[in-house]
Amino acid sequence: MNNDEIKAELREKGIKNTKGKSVLLHILKNSKGPMDVNTLHGECQKVTSVNLVTVYRSLQQFHERELVQEFLGKDGAVQYEYIHHGSKAHPHFQCEKCNKVLCLGELGFDDALHFSNMAKKHKVKSINITLNGVCEECL
Repeated sequence: MNNDEIKAELREKGIKNTKGKSVLLHILKNSKGPMDVNTLHGECQKVTSVNLVTVYRSLQQFHERELVQEFLGKDGAVQYEYIHHGSKAHPHFQCEKCNKVLCLGELGFDDALHFSNMAKKHKVKSINITLNGVCEECL
């Protein structure tokens, strides 16, 4: 993912491009799983000087413009994950020992339809499912 693609995606979503936002979006797009704000801030700090408030504000803007999805981890920390074009709803697994969050396989159409039908009179925009337990590394 090059810098021009990041700039284009921000522009497409109507978000002003700054060094901090570009770095944050790059990190999110290349992560292997959801990350909390403190981890994201630390990763951004490795590349550019950005304060924690700016990371929070950028993540909120990314969420409003549907660049990222967020969900609440078992520890109460909000986790952020880039929404890849064409991606489908998928559950997550969070380890009770190390708190690592892993993406699991995508839900099939019938699965998503089942969950969506559970909220018949509501407009479902996203589905968040988190399985909790102990990961294979911590067993």
